[in-house]
Amino acid sequence: MKPERQLIPDKQEKSFIARRLERKSRPLFSQAWHYHPEIEVCFTQLGHGKRFVGNNIAHYEENDLVMFGSNLPHGFMTNDRCVQTVILFGQDFLGDNFFDKPELANVKTLLGRAKNGLSFYGESRKKAKKIIRKILNTEGLQKTIYFLELLNLLTNARDVDHICNEEYTMDLKAVNFDRMKAVYNHIMENYQREISVKEVADLINLTEVSFFKFIKRHTDKTLTQMVNEFRINHATKLLMSTEKSIAEICYDCGYNNVSYFNRKFKEIMNETPTEFKDLFNGQANKKAFPLEEISH
Repeated sequence: MKPERQLIPDKQEKSFIARRLERKSRPLFSQAWHYHPEIEVCFTQLGHGKRFVGNNIAHYEENDLVMFGSNLPHGFMTNDRCVQTVILFGQDFLGDNFFDKPELANVKTLLGRAKNGLSFYGESRKKAKKIIRKILNTEGLQKTIYFLELLNLLTNARDVDHICNEEYTMDLKAVNFDRMKAVYNHIMENYQREISVKEVADLINLTEVSFFKFIKRHTDKTLTQMVNEFRINHATKLLMSTEKSIAEICYDCGYNNVSYFNRKFKEIMNETPTEFKDLFNGQANKKAFPLEEISH
């Protein structure tokens, strides 16, 4: 299977692309995970699910605002309706060496940081949402001016986190992209049982020793860490969307010991399942940024 290198249809007609995407669902990882040379800013207006970015798996929901660097593999999975605004641009979208100008040094730094993925929150996200709406509803020079305003805002944002760790790297040879996709797919399909290194190594035609090196190079994690992160991210969804008990969620996520589940949850999420659920319930009726309709 060839890697999903996404082609951008309007690339030759516009210096950058801003569009509103709506999907009824996209439940399959094979449909979601892709990469492209363009840098991407993505704002989720409606929806929730799993967000895969490089070696990171996380839950995403309404008002998620992220930025992906050139050729950073990413994808959003959801079983429900999802509405997103996507802005795609090349580093040379306003001409060669445009961001080499002294006045734009900080923007160039932002684009470099985006190679590991960036997640924005707080006041920066609130302001970005308004600018993105203007970008969608404007054409011509003013559209470009609003986009530069957005880049300036994101450049100066302090309420931002890296998505992937600093050591993340991805060799985008087709065989390695397909191998990582196969590993993620196998974890998603089998996380409720024990997954051995041998079975995953056999799946992608590597020895166990080579598999350890491969996973370390591309994720800076072990298979056990990857499985635990997927299980705990699935647990957060269940805690937010169901009335299941902690024990039920523990077993649904592939653990057979509640104490171990609690320990792993706190290790990854920095709070216990009970603390997480209490915090979510306390915020459930609060919308930091009310959902508003965005149209072209």
